[in-house]
Amino acid sequence: MNYNTSQTAELTNTPRYSIFKTGDLTIKFKTSPYLDHYVSILKWNNGYIECMAKYSTIPAPIEEYIDLRFIADRLQLPKDIFQNIKEVRIT
Repeated sequence: MNYNTSQTAELTNTPRYSIFKTGDLTIKFKTSPYLDHYVSILKWNNGYIECMAKYSTIPAPIEEYIDLRFIADRLQLPKDIFQNIKEVRIT
């Protein structure tokens, strides 16, 4: 299956889930029930996100790591699915 991705992606969360969107690709994955929201993106590296996240059980945001490459591999997405993405934003 072919997916259209854009140069910009979005990361957001709902209770218990995080959502990564770019073009017509959406990846939804389980996260901690204590995750309030993502604060900022520190680094994007071709499927690997370093970000700051705010949890309800911790007073200050903490550094968080998300390996979308692992998730994409489990979903049998193409190996180059993240190649065109240059930036990830919090929405």
